[in-house]
Amino acid sequence: MSSLLLALDLGTTGVRALAVAADGSVLGRAYRPLGTRFPAPGRVEQDPIEMWESSLAVLRDALRESGTDARHVAGIGVATQRATAIAWDSQNGEPLAPAIGWQDQRESQHLIAVRKRGIPITSLPAVNKFAWWLENDAAIRTAHKAGRLRLGTPDAWLTANLSGHAAHVTDPGQASCTGIYHLGEGNWSAAIADLFGVPIEALPRVVASSEVVGETPADLLGAPIPVAGRAGDQQAACFAHGIHAAGGVKLTLGTAAMLDLHAGNEPAPDVPGCFPLALWRLENESDVFLLEASVLTAGAAVDWLVEIGIAESALHVDQLARSARDTAGVCFVPSLQGLGTPYMDAGARGFIGGLTRGTNRAHLARATLEGIAQRCVDAIEGLPQVPQTLHVDGGLARSDFLLETLAGLSGNTVVRAGEIETTALGAAQLAGLATKVYRDPADCRRSAPATQSFAPELPASERRNARQRWRQTLETRVVSSP
Repeated sequence: MSSLLLALDLGTTGVRALAVAADGSVLGRAYRPLGTRFPAPGRVEQDPIEMWESSLAVLRDALRESGTDARHVAGIGVATQRATAIAWDSQNGEPLAPAIGWQDQRESQHLIAVRKRGIPITSLPAVNKFAWWLENDAAIRTAHKAGRLRLGTPDAWLTANLSGHAAHVTDPGQASCTGIYHLGEGNWSAAIADLFGVPIEALPRVVASSEVVGETPADLLGAPIPVAGRAGDQQAACFAHGIHAAGGVKLTLGTAAMLDLHAGNEPAPDVPGCFPLALWRLENESDVFLLEASVLTAGAAVDWLVEIGIAESALHVDQLARSARDTAGVCFVPSLQGLGTPYMDAGARGFIGGLTRGTNRAHLARATLEGIAQRCVDAIEGLPQVPQTLHVDGGLARSDFLLETLAGLSGNTVVRAGEIETTALGAAQLAGLATKVYRDPADCRRSAPATQSFAPELPASERRNARQRWRQTLETRVVSSP
């Protein structure tokens, strides 16, 4: 029986692939960057063709590096950035417009009308992007009138291409990021689609996150391979961490930081600054749900230090931070793109205070990582239940200093994933479930690489004082709206 799994992880800035053995070891990996265009203020676009061609290239590279071939691959799992919108023609499989990125701020007339009715929806969900196309793009309208329009998030686009355009599908986690998915009913909401003028027949079929929906054409990778798993990037990371029961929490420390709480078998209640979403649906089972909190600027703050010459790299930031005994009074609130959970304040701006003639690069580096940790604790405290254990992944999770600080300020034990590319690993595990490489989620957990734990060492009184000073800084210096 074939036991090798291929995983594809398409993010915002790049796409990677892993070739994963059944025991969880990574036998091959590959990465390629993705371009992004900013054609006008507030507009963010990417090329769907580049997404697909780069995805195919990294799959081939990872498979080659693994030392085996497609005949030994049990299945492919796909995880992608969420809420990005893609439109294509079902007749020829060609994209009809550039992809509209999840950060894009353009607003459809439908969104403006919905807001006027007092419904607090943002421009983030893909439904707004679909509606904008139908209002403003002649090619999209023509394809719709001809019955050839296909709409979806990047997972649907990549799955369509991997299956030779035989499958037009998505999973509940990705579907819930469109804003059209009815969490309680487990399918598209005709009422919301109608409200935004989006043809429900153009949307993908919602299937299980772990289910074979087709196979690759033989000439794509060398032999037919089942297309067996799909998930949003944050949902896939949760699965790889083994957060398979209600109450588990993971934090992905990337450009932004995303905090996800497994909410169980019922949709999460509304919590200020948090978003209820679907988590996944395993084959022949019902949906499970999550509550998501966000820190809008995490790794981006470290990138900024590098860009302005304070440090040479992210690793150098970590080394500088550890070289300083303390911040010498410097405080950095990394709200460079507004404040996420729990404030949801788009008008907030970054703040650096406490500078003196004695401030040096190490003080700034330490204050940056401490500020990121503080903002993550803000998000944790915004959840309806505070976890005891915090599972972390992402590029910034390589920083021992950051994780030690996070453990101290939160009072949580912080557990770093053994494989930092948890999103791709989760996609592989979901494909492995569908193809019987793994018997059940417990089997997936047993295959996960060993983790590393960071216990909270900051005394409780110091933790309370640090958190109180931080909140005072936010409220007096940063928060722009009540």
